[in-house]
Amino acid sequence: MVEPDPDTWEDALTRRLRTLLRTAPLHQLEASKRQRGEAFAHQDLRALGLRALDLAIEHKGLGHGASFEELCVELEPLVRDVDPELSPERALEIAAVTLEALLNESGRRQAFREPYLALTPERVTHKLLEFHLLRERQLPDGSTIIEPTTQAINLYAGMLEYEVEDAQAAEEAVLRSQVRRGRIEDAVRTAKRARLRSIEYEQKLVTFLETTRRDIGQVNWVETALGIIDEAREHISERLEVEREILAAIETRRELEGTTNSTTSPKAGAQLAALEDTLNECLTRHAKLHQRLIRANADYLVEHDRQAFRPQLATPLPDLEAEVLSDALELPTLALAQLADELLARCQAPRCPPSLRLGALIERLLNPRRVEVGDYETWAPELEEVETPPPVFDDEDRRRVAELLAELRGRQRLSELLARARGRGYPPQSLRLLVLELLSAFDPEAANAPVEVELSDEWLDDPTFRGDELIVRELAHG
Repeated sequence: MVEPDPDTWEDALTRRLRTLLRTAPLHQLEASKRQRGEAFAHQDLRALGLRALDLAIEHKGLGHGASFEELCVELEPLVRDVDPELSPERALEIAAVTLEALLNESGRRQAFREPYLALTPERVTHKLLEFHLLRERQLPDGSTIIEPTTQAINLYAGMLEYEVEDAQAAEEAVLRSQVRRGRIEDAVRTAKRARLRSIEYEQKLVTFLETTRRDIGQVNWVETALGIIDEAREHISERLEVEREILAAIETRRELEGTTNSTTSPKAGAQLAALEDTLNECLTRHAKLHQRLIRANADYLVEHDRQAFRPQLATPLPDLEAEVLSDALELPTLALAQLADELLARCQAPRCPPSLRLGALIERLLNPRRVEVGDYETWAPELEEVETPPPVFDDEDRRRVAELLAELRGRQRLSELLARARGRGYPPQSLRLLVLELLSAFDPEAANAPVEVELSDEWLDDPTFRGDELIVRELAHG
């Protein structure tokens, strides 16, 4: 396939589409809250998801990571800020649902899969974008932590589809300019973004080096890996030099603040300290990564010796394509059909995805067994037609009420109208219709009301109806 021209609108559209698709888990999480119960109604699960990414990246930046339970505890205050009436247990449950959605718990912790259209000047093709946002990793001591993936850091930083090296250089150039011009508050925000870039770049290189450690056969060390490592060394050396220059500029700015002002303001001092701490963290991270890259070639040779000279199986594994598939395709259809199940069982054995959290594993094991429901018969309900019930008020009731209201002169109480109607022998339904007509006329937005009605301070004195007394008067004409 021909690589698209990066200046074409097709490539720009495809890149923006891939950017949008990486936010799909957050939107799906928000859309699912209607089925999760009343406690989720007031929560913005997209905001919780972004905060979860923020916390995972922050703990990753500290170097040790955070467990599933620790992230739930840190999300719990935000959940309760939105709905203070929630119990701590319910708030932790909502936080756990958010983290499980970012881990793709419903998809068995597999990658999110989003189909999309890839456009080129020549044609349109259907592709599938696969990505992770959070992953659970087991440490050597047996504990597990939640780690953000490179896609998650890209998503949070808002720079999808851009090379992290270019983004790092751009952030540091902006940071150096802001420090030189004394825009310390803006520089603190830029330094935090640069810190994200450092974590992202570290994740990118560590993933590459870990792939080599697991299986040297997956990496062409001479033609690919050495070039990547050389470029990474040069890039990190530049970052270290730039970060030392910015730290020197911060020290100069601090001295300048102390010279021009008798005492530096507490806010400016705190901002300079925060900026210096952030840059020192980036500097330390890049220095450690640089040391790892320096010994990468030696580590590869050690892994090569360990993997290339490990004991071999007495019976080598067959070549599936040459020794299994080709021979199987030459068999008659009936014979191949009889061997299909055995071939699949031997060549593609079932594998259970790992469940690193013991609590989640126990919860799954304790779930009640699903009961298979067999076929059952259904019966159509026996329905009978019923007569339409008579109306509550007939034409005679409406005539009586209209006649009584037409005789209205001046102002009269509702109790007086009810007494007059009873004196004429009106039935109870006519009295009820009279009260309903006056209540509807009491609505200030009522249209075509026959009379004007206002509230009285007295209590209605009537043997049948209870409530406030109403004052009824005829409509003003003119």
